[in-house]
Amino acid sequence: YVYGYEGTDASAAMSTAYYETYGALYNWPAVMANGGSLLCPSGWHIPSDGEFTELTDFLGGESVAGGKMKDDVQWNGSNSSGFTGLPGGFRYSGGFFINGSGGYWWSASESGSSSWHRDLHTNYDSVYRFHYYRYYGFSARCVRD
Repeated sequence: YVYGYEGTDASAAMSTAYYETYGALYNWPAVMANGGSLLCPSGWHIPSDGEFTELTDFLGGESVAGGKMKDDVQWNGSNSSGFTGLPGGFRYSGGFFINGSGGYWWSASESGSSSWHRDLHTNYDSVYRFHYYRYYGFSARCVRD
């Protein structure tokens, strides 16, 4: 999904200003298709919930890691981790939401019929960990194997 674009032409979606800045949002099955190899290049993978936890622990814990993960140009973060998290918002059946004030990233880990993700928000330095239904559209991040 690309914010503000409702068609089916991938080239048209990728030519939008939103895509240029934030990329696409994906439901979890799309992220994990073929083990995540459709989105990630060879030698990379979608991080597990544990790998996200390892990152936030390394950055000082969930209560402060978000500020270190947020982009320092579009957000009020320091980006000292190099994660460069952008506020791409999310999508679900009702449309697109909080573009410009929140960013959501799927993990490769399941929780029953849901899957884990992390999110960042404009006015908070925290990283939030939740599990949501897999049809939501969130961003995806690849990490090196």
